[in-house]
Amino acid sequence: MSQSVIQIGHFNAAKPQTMRNVLLHAPTIIWVDKGYKQLWWHEQQLKIDAQHWLIAPANQYLTFINQPLQQSFHSRAMSLLVPPPMEWLAESEHDKLHSSPQINTTDKLRWCFNMLDEMRQQSLGYNTQKQLLMAFYSELKQQDALRLLFPSAIDSLRDKMSRYLAMNPGADHKLDIVAAHFNMSRATLIRKLAAENCSFRDILAEIRMSYALGLMQQSQANPHDHSQLSLALACGYQSESRFSARFKQQFGLTPKQYQHTL
Repeated sequence: MSQSVIQIGHFNAAKPQTMRNVLLHAPTIIWVDKGYKQLWWHEQQLKIDAQHWLIAPANQYLTFINQPLQQSFHSRAMSLLVPPPMEWLAESEHDKLHSSPQINTTDKLRWCFNMLDEMRQQSLGYNTQKQLLMAFYSELKQQDALRLLFPSAIDSLRDKMSRYLAMNPGADHKLDIVAAHFNMSRATLIRKLAAENCSFRDILAEIRMSYALGLMQQSQANPHDHSQLSLALACGYQSESRFSARFKQQFGLTPKQYQHTL
């Protein structure tokens, strides 16, 4: 199977979903096409609906309420795993970050988003996928939105590690093995992450919690086939209680409470 340049998650709700500290581990575009997302962003309160996209860089924490209309909410979150050319970011008209992560959509942007979503079903080669993604970036650049996704041309170690761990969140990741992947000693990795005010343990836990949300969304059609224990095991936790406690610590509600909103 070819490596993918994007990941897309589908999120549904039949009841209001109040969520906090939802981590976006990669630059992400969120398109709500049913209902709306009530988002708290710094000092602002935003309404993300079908006419507006949420554009956020890597390692952002979101606090929001997914509000269904007529008992229906649906959004797609597209995570972008390959950056645009550095010179495109240098050419951006933005000299500073926007105060808002919200942009108006256009027919061209929506067409590009749908094209990339459909692309995943075609088993295209990596280079072909990348060229199609660059076309989307070009359109975003025309809308002066590329800098919202990539405020810096240089990835932090946390950005790189988040993408690496997100490839297989439920695996038994060991610090020594991860450090070797990044050509570092264990001590160097710990020190560099500490300089970015984070730790390996925290990054892994947050990636696993985001993965859990996706698994629960995927299993909503057959909820009885996916017990909380099997969900915990899939996310790398051997204890159902530890998984549930970490989920509530992260999002402010238990896995069962979240499932009841689906």
